Amino acid sequence: VGVAQAQPAYGPGPGAYPGAGPYPVAPRTNPGSEASATLREGMDKLLKFLGQKEQPNKLQVAAFLDGTIAPYFDFDYMAKWVAGPGYAAMSNEQREAMAASLEARFLGTLASRLAKYKGQQVRFFRPRPGPRGAVSVQVGVLRPGGYPSKLEFRMYRSADGWKVYDVMANGRSAVASYRQQSKRSPGPGRPGPYGG
Repeated sequence: VGVAQAQPAYGPGPGAYPGAGPYPVAPRTNPGSEASATLREGMDKLLKFLGQKEQPNKLQVAAFLDGTIAPYFDFDYMAKWVAGPGYAAMSNEQREAMAASLEARFLGTLASRLAKYKGQQVRFFRPRPGPRGAVSVQVGVLRPGGYPSKLEFRMYRSADGWKVYDVMANGRSAVASYRQQSKRSPGPGRPGPYGG
């Protein structure tokens, strides 16, 4: 899912920085099953869309990802972790710009990968508990072709339900990759590691 170039590092998980990450809502009966069901729902929508007889064009794919798939992710949290402790010093405009930039980059890479879709199937593995109430759901890609053979979706329960806050591809983190890139090339809406 567009993270093949990511760095082999792991994000700290929800709430690792004070005021800089999502805090899980009180757990219910089986958080792993709930997170997995949410991810499966989104994956089913995506595969159904890609499995149409008429292959969608780039604009249709982009619109689908933005309207249907993006709500399963928390790009605000991704921006918080990419900025690190410097997030607290950023203005609301900078925070929004960083989250929008990450969303555009993530969904843009995903769209380019989906253009190579050739009927790959996915297999869900047993979800694993993570730090601070988070859950990791692993997905195997059968006949991957140009796709990673294993994806891991790191999720937490927000007030609006389960959200993905990082994706690992073959053990490499998308959020960690974005953070490394931000350190190397800060720009408007993309501050260095400490908001500089």
